Amino acid sequence: MEIGIIGLGVAGISILKEIDKQMTEKMKGELNITVFSETEGFGTGFPYQPDDEALLINQYTETMSIDLDDPHHFLKWMKAKRQLTDLYNSHLPRTLFGEYLYEETLSLIDKLNVTVIREKVTAVRPIKKGQFNIVTDQSEKIVDSVHLSVGHLAYQDPYALKGLENYIYNPYPAIKKLDFPDQPLRIGILGTGLTAIDTYLYMKKTHPKASLSFLSLEGRFSSVRGHEPEIETHYICQESIKHLIERHEDTVSLEQIREWFQKETEDHGIDLPWVWEHLGKGTVEGMQRDLKHLEELGKFQAIIRKMRDCYALLWNALSDDERDEFLKGYGQQWSFFKAPIPQKTARLLIEDITEGRVKLFKNIQAITKEKQGFKVELGDYDDQVFEYIVNGTGQQMDLLKNSHLQQPVVRQLVEDEILKPYRYGGVLIDYPSMCAVDTNGEKQPALRVYGQLASGVHFGNSSVEMVAKSARYGVKAMLDDI
Repeated sequence: MEIGIIGLGVAGISILKEIDKQMTEKMKGELNITVFSETEGFGTGFPYQPDDEALLINQYTETMSIDLDDPHHFLKWMKAKRQLTDLYNSHLPRTLFGEYLYEETLSLIDKLNVTVIREKVTAVRPIKKGQFNIVTDQSEKIVDSVHLSVGHLAYQDPYALKGLENYIYNPYPAIKKLDFPDQPLRIGILGTGLTAIDTYLYMKKTHPKASLSFLSLEGRFSSVRGHEPEIETHYICQESIKHLIERHEDTVSLEQIREWFQKETEDHGIDLPWVWEHLGKGTVEGMQRDLKHLEELGKFQAIIRKMRDCYALLWNALSDDERDEFLKGYGQQWSFFKAPIPQKTARLLIEDITEGRVKLFKNIQAITKEKQGFKVELGDYDDQVFEYIVNGTGQQMDLLKNSHLQQPVVRQLVEDEILKPYRYGGVLIDYPSMCAVDTNGEKQPALRVYGQLASGVHFGNSSVEMVAKSARYGVKAMLDDI
């Protein structure tokens, strides 16, 4: 059997690991695996490529394991390689996790006798008998099963600035992309998400005299990570949710989910209305309030993290109308609670903004290029001019918008109607088999999709653990098909 894996970040590595775990030695002997990955991000993926140690993982170290059967696998690696032991509730540099992933990659490539082609895939085309032809600029490979794990989708470009001088569309790796002249600079950081915060932290370290400003629509960051205890959920866990969904004949209402969540928070002594009203707002004042309530906040975030296995089950049991209702009423603040920023980073942001060392502008009206730099029109302030704009707006999840920004293989698969853009982001897949679903509604059993491309259906799959679990599901389904 010929297997092609496109991309070798967290998903691609996890697919190799699951093939190793789920296949017998006899099956492995009849298997040929080819991995397609460009040199940049090889064995680490985009977020964990070699970069400056100022860029931190926003998850606690103890939650970062590529091995689903050993939650402390990364902790053990850090102890053995770096002699670091007291790592609970810490936030390590992302490049360290990349080193860990790279070592795992090399081990799996050797163990499974993987063929590596370091070329950009430009097309994946169906051919006879359900096979696919994987095409690069230099070669072609016919395979029986494709695992599409291309990682992050393209960055947004909300003001159509890509290609203009002094506009940094993609700031990674920061050590290359943010290598500015030494003289003081006026730099506008577009957005307030994790990429924007990375830019801020790196610039503080390398260009301390630069004048930094965050430019956003709402001026909101995220919640602060609280003190998360170890907990168990009782109302919202995989077993109970599967039972409840089956009992309701695959239809669950948003009101029922609210009731289950209310019971879950009450069971853990959490005042849900108070937490929702007062915490996780993402403003400077909101982060200050979060820091005063780290115990309550952490307990709430621990429940959300423990629920991750249920996200896709619940999401896909709702009707489109109720998904829309959830996103409109709860989506943004839920994402703030789900992806918090480290306490140390929050304190730095608050101090720099309140003391005027860093500015926070909101309500952007337009950004235009002029001779002296970029003019930013703001609804609440005078126009501002910056020598450089750094894009930190996050990925473009809607494949029907600015499709020219996406990778060639993604564009081709959408244009050829092999992948169907999904209204909630990425493309339509069958969950949990991870099979692509084409524009005719037909499953593609030889094409499986992971990561951000699958996140509209595999809701909330932004963590290493959830991506690794999707690889487990995809490999198991592939073996069941065989």
